[in-house]
Amino acid sequence: MKVSDYIVRRLEEHGVQDVFLLSGGGMMHLLDSLFQSRTIHPWCSLHEQAAAIGAGAYAQASGRLGVCMVTSGPGATNAITGAVDAWIDSEPLLVISGQAKTADLVGDRGVRQCGSQEVNITAMMRPVTKYAVSITDKTMVKYHLDKAVYLAAHGRKGTVWVEVPLDIQGAQVEEDELVEFDPGAEGLVPNFSLPDADVDEILGMLRSAKRPLVLAGRGVVSGGAGEALRKFCHDLQVPALATWRGKMVFPDDDELYFGHAGNLGPRYSNWILQTCDFLLTIGSRLNIGITAFNEPHFACRAKHVMVDIDPHEIRKLHMDFAKTVVCDAADFVPRLCERAEGIGPLDTGDWLRFCRAAKDAYPVFREIQPKPQTQASPYRFAHELSGFTRADDVIVQSPTGRACTAMGLLYERKQGQVEIGSMALGSMGFAIPGAIGACIACGKRRTITLDGDGSLQHNLQELALIRGYGLPIKLFILNNNGYSSISVMQDNHFQSRYAGSGPESGVFLCNIRKLAELYELNYYAIHGDDEIAPVLSRVMADDEPVLCEIFADRTFDEIPKAASRVNPDGSMSSSVLEDLYPFLPREETEAWLRAALGEDA
Repeated sequence: MKVSDYIVRRLEEHGVQDVFLLSGGGMMHLLDSLFQSRTIHPWCSLHEQAAAIGAGAYAQASGRLGVCMVTSGPGATNAITGAVDAWIDSEPLLVISGQAKTADLVGDRGVRQCGSQEVNITAMMRPVTKYAVSITDKTMVKYHLDKAVYLAAHGRKGTVWVEVPLDIQGAQVEEDELVEFDPGAEGLVPNFSLPDADVDEILGMLRSAKRPLVLAGRGVVSGGAGEALRKFCHDLQVPALATWRGKMVFPDDDELYFGHAGNLGPRYSNWILQTCDFLLTIGSRLNIGITAFNEPHFACRAKHVMVDIDPHEIRKLHMDFAKTVVCDAADFVPRLCERAEGIGPLDTGDWLRFCRAAKDAYPVFREIQPKPQTQASPYRFAHELSGFTRADDVIVQSPTGRACTAMGLLYERKQGQVEIGSMALGSMGFAIPGAIGACIACGKRRTITLDGDGSLQHNLQELALIRGYGLPIKLFILNNNGYSSISVMQDNHFQSRYAGSGPESGVFLCNIRKLAELYELNYYAIHGDDEIAPVLSRVMADDEPVLCEIFADRTFDEIPKAASRVNPDGSMSSSVLEDLYPFLPREETEAWLRAALGEDA
């Protein structure tokens, strides 16, 4: 059997159903073998970055292994962004790349290149993958492939990379000579110790708290523990927050869910976080966006218990934890529920009344922009879009700019909807290939994404796939005439000296109406708030692919957000999560904090 045929068959045996790729000579045998498969569907991207992003989004949306195949040299280097994105965001992604023949590899010759399009991609990828290997011995193909697949999906999930030189791809191999992989023999089977006494200790702190709170991260979603955690919160009547990537745990209409805290979070979410007296964080690495660059002040009034699969993520934090547990959320949450059985509702009535009052008093929809707006509001759009979506829709968050913030703050997720995004790397160009990958992963369910006109340019060639594969993707584009996040930053900090952020400083973007015509997509436009509902009623009436342009002001600011405050005497106070910009009068904020703290004020 040819090695490339074996690789494809082994992928079939691992349950792989879809592979994202861009063809090339350095993967010629792999390409031929893949297209002969009867069970794996190849999806042909038009750029390797998009193929890798699509495969990572596929993994994120489905929980299954995402697979990307690329050629050698620039094909491999183009895929790095998508591979790194999945690695940081802990999604199971396998990249298989071609390479020049083993006899042509540089090795220790001291030159820069010998083989055709040769580049040492595995050396580049080792720091940003769980496993990166070049198969230079054909008998090791099963070992390396099985090890890569195992590592991608076990422990803290992430990217793995397998390089296969051309001569190895085309070599003949006997199955009985292939070396086996045994995770147990290599000590790679995760073994999380979770004594009942530890869980009982956590429950004891929870039961003695007056203002308990649960913070759910992406680990709860990827561990399949969302339903169990929701039941736990309802059984004990404990309010909950989620991180941006943990939003699938709670629908927005859940009476115990109060949004997401952090640098770009609602006022009420951050007030709840900063006044709780017990915080249980599960499956979140608590990145700087959540802590607003101020770790010691995060949940500063709480006994804080953190549960995470990666001990390094716990140790990096400058926080005074009451307890830490290194464990997969998939193991921790069921054990927590089991040990909590029979405890019954806690006495959280006053605490919940405060949470609900704060949420009712300060909806993000009513935040007032610092500068007057004349065109459509991204916040209003995301808010109204919620009413036009179905429970089986797939939502893809662009990780960049106003599109990300609008969907993150104002879109109201329904139970049953799949929602994905790229929060760690946050690269422009994620939305279109991300929507394609997520749509395919979910059986071509209707998929909705909001992106910016600047971000759109990075992978706009993938629009061809939406029409070519007949994917039901509703693509909404905020046209703010450039990179509005950069423009607003330059307004606020550089006296409006625009540099590389719009047409006045060298950034020219294409006509989106003509772009829709080019790719044979139905086109709609929204110019003001009064057009949002009428246009959405037409766009969302069916499952046809659409490109809808929303004209928005470049001055639209992402609020509320953590920012330093200028005091009356001219001094600066560092930003804190309970005092967000645009700043409320101090006495107003302090009154709400006292209301939360009650007799502890």
